[in-house]
Amino acid sequence: MRELLREAWLAIEPADYEQHMAGIGQAQANAELMAAWLATMAPTETVLVAGAGTGQMFDFLAADAAGAGRMVFTDLNPVFLARLRARLGEAETIVDDIEATQLTGPYPHSAVTLVLEHVDWRRALSSFRRWESRRVLTVIQENPADVASAVTPGRTVPGTMNVFRDRARPTLVPLAELTDAMAELGYQLEQVQPAPVSDGKRMLGCWFVRPS
Repeated sequence: MRELLREAWLAIEPADYEQHMAGIGQAQANAELMAAWLATMAPTETVLVAGAGTGQMFDFLAADAAGAGRMVFTDLNPVFLARLRARLGEAETIVDDIEATQLTGPYPHSAVTLVLEHVDWRRALSSFRRWESRRVLTVIQENPADVASAVTPGRTVPGTMNVFRDRARPTLVPLAELTDAMAELGYQLEQVQPAPVSDGKRMLGCWFVRPS
């Protein structure tokens, strides 16, 4: 399944992705959660945004949100990163795989937004230690109890995004399991911020910190 997901993300059309994310309110919710987290940082600090995609959430952030301090954006798909650069201007981008990152720290702050559902998430979490991140934001999707699949049954999705309903199905990450796995790496859950989206779902912005 992980290989199917990897192949799918390399074939997704950016326009289909952005139409879907904005249409269900997830791009806007992710921006809200990211903005709250970024607001706690000094303007000189470095932030690594892994699995940054096309950078769509920054359409819904204040103009200076992506310019406070150094921000580095990574993704598996170079086409997505090209769109991100076009959107943000002189953005620093690196093609990288969060499951087998080639980057080393220090990146004091790192964020992943709706990434863990599409990868071997336990393996991906180890990247935070390799990056020497002290503070981590993970945004995960929480469904109503009666909806198990990441894509809501019956919802129409655009074009190439249908692969996530028909063939390469993402797996939701339970908050309790994420918290326990992060604790094993030395990170404590600082707070959880919910943001409601379509179909009774919520995005959960989970702030983790690794004490010095």
